Amino acid sequence: MKYAMFCSSATGNTGMLGQVIEELLAGETKVENPEEADLVCVGFWTDQGGADESSRKLLKTLHNRKIFLFGTAGFGDSQTYFDGVLDAVEDNLNDSNDVIGRFMCQGKMPQAIRDRYNKLKEEVPNQGAHYDLMISNFDKALTHPDQEDLVRLKAVFKEAAAKL
Repeated sequence: MKYAMFCSSATGNTGMLGQVIEELLAGETKVENPEEADLVCVGFWTDQGGADESSRKLLKTLHNRKIFLFGTAGFGDSQTYFDGVLDAVEDNLNDSNDVIGRFMCQGKMPQAIRDRYNKLKEEVPNQGAHYDLMISNFDKALTHPDQEDLVRLKAVFKEAAAKL
């Protein structure tokens, strides 16, 4: 099987997922041109509820491909949130493509984000509880992607690859 791997990772979280997928594809042929690939893997980081700009641009160029989407989000630790992001990401694809699988998990964020939340908590009146939730989410994200996330990714990817 020939595969193409495209992975946009601002903090290394999505890159970690991409490495796991590449390990599962050991022995397969990696190609640079998605038109030559039997499978196109696209990794993204979440920006405003969808894929980052470079991933969106790439997705819009794909036609008649089998695609595996994977990504990370600093905010949100619920499958409902992740499904909403993945749906928004899929909206960038032409209908001729076939998404054979998709995976998302939480990813750690830079410390500057937590610092900003702390600052806003002090500066914005009557929003302390809101920023406490944001800080709590930040702290939960610190360990992700974790081993459990990677085990789930492997299972989801293997199930998707079996469709090829």
